[in-house]
Amino acid sequence: MQFLRDRHGTGTPMERQRRPLAGHHEYRRSLSDRRKEHGFTLIELITVILLLGIIGVLGSEVITTSFKGFAETDTAMELFEEGKLALMRMEREIHHMVPNAVDTSSTTTINFGIIDDNALSANGLAGLYQPVGTTTRIRDLSTNTLPLNTLISIYNTRWNDFSSISNRKVYQVTQVVGNNMDLGTAIIGGHSVTKRYYPVQGVIRYDYDSSSGILSRSQATVTTSNDLTAALDSATAYPLLTNIQPGSLSFTFTPASLTRNAMVRVNFTLDRNGITLDFHKEIQVRNVP
Repeated sequence: MQFLRDRHGTGTPMERQRRPLAGHHEYRRSLSDRRKEHGFTLIELITVILLLGIIGVLGSEVITTSFKGFAETDTAMELFEEGKLALMRMEREIHHMVPNAVDTSSTTTINFGIIDDNALSANGLAGLYQPVGTTTRIRDLSTNTLPLNTLISIYNTRWNDFSSISNRKVYQVTQVVGNNMDLGTAIIGGHSVTKRYYPVQGVIRYDYDSSSGILSRSQATVTTSNDLTAALDSATAYPLLTNIQPGSLSFTFTPASLTRNAMVRVNFTLDRNGITLDFHKEIQVRNVP
C-alpha cells in the first residue's frame, strides 16, 4: 500500500488528475526560455520590415499631398487678400476722382486728380454754383464759402484740362466777398453744364513696374500751373501690390455718356509658386463735370 501511495501520490483520484505530471512544468518552461533566447525569426523580421516600409511609403505620400494642399490653399488665400485690399484702395480713390481728370495713355499706369470731399462737408457746401456777374466769381448754392487759396476744378472734359500748365481748369479762391468766391482768373471754356465745382486735393498715380512685378502708388500736390508729370515723377512711390503676373495688369478708362457714368476698368493676375488668381474690377466714377 505504501508503494502504491508513493507511486501515485496521496489524495483522491480527482486531485491527482489536476496535478501536472512530473517534469511537465519544467518542459514548458524550458521551451519558453529557449524562445526568449532566440527572439524573432528571420522571416518574421523581414515581414515586419516590409509592412513598415509599405506603410511608410503610403503614409509619406498622404502626408506630402496633405501638406501641399494646405500650402496651396494658404497661398491662394494670401493672394486673394492682397488683391482684394489693393482693389478696395483703388476703388475708393478712383470713385472720388475729379471727372475726366484721368490719364490712361499707358495701360499699366493711371494718373488722376482727386477731390477734397472734406472741404465741402466741413464748410457746409453743396458743390453746386451760380455765376455771379463776371466769369471770375461764383456762389455756392448753400451761400457758404471755401477758405482762401482753396483750389477748385470746373468743367474738366479731358486729362489735358486738368494737367495743362498754361490753360489748366483749376482755379484758386483768391478773395471772398460776402457769399461770393473770386477765382482770380476767368473760367476757361465756359461754365459747367451742371454748374458743379470740385475742391482739388491732389493727383495720384498707380504705376506698374514690369521688372519687379510691383504696382506702386504715389501722390503729388496740384497748383494752378505746376507740371503734374514732373511732380509725380519726383514723388515717393509706395508699393501697393506685388506678385503681379507679367503682362496681366491694365487700366482702361471709358468716358461718361448720357446713359452711364464714366468707368475705370482694372485687370490683373497674381502669381505665386504656380498659384494664380485673376482679378477684374469695373469702378464707376461717381462725379460728373
